[in-house]
Amino acid sequence: MTNLISNLIMKQIVTIILAALLLAACVNKKQQLQERAAELCQYIPDHQLNPEAKSYMTPDFYAALDTMFNYLPEEEAMDHEWLYYFVTGNGGTIPDYEVAGVQQTDDTHAVATILVRQKWEDGSFAEDSDMEEHKLLMEKVNDQWLISDFDDHKKDCIRYMTKVKQ
Repeated sequence: MTNLISNLIMKQIVTIILAALLLAACVNKKQQLQERAAELCQYIPDHQLNPEAKSYMTPDFYAALDTMFNYLPEEEAMDHEWLYYFVTGNGGTIPDYEVAGVQQTDDTHAVATILVRQKWEDGSFAEDSDMEEHKLLMEKVNDQWLISDFDDHKKDCIRYMTKVKQ
């Protein structure tokens, strides 16, 4: 009888340890994904698409943005402010990003909720700057998380390019 109780206690201890390890792995994975989302925020286009952003975006998202930023006729730029002012708007401020949360939707996709507040170049916050919420879509490509869309702008780009080709 004592042997049976000992075995049951050992099984419970092993089960508790395994559950704790799984929980710790999940928390660590979520934290890593949140840190990656914060890193990716630095490559969200604002007024221009930087060439180094290509390494931080899925090929299709970068291609859509590259086409729009580099081939949109200049006279149409003001009709497409969503493209040139992804985050800051036209006010001379720079974005201050905060990752509010990340939800992994499957093995290769996640959505990060990004809070953005505008600050001046000296680091002070603009008086009228409220926090705005944005969605950063991420996709795992070659074992690395990349930006696959931002606030559905990929659809906007594709819709515009389709309209121009007609």
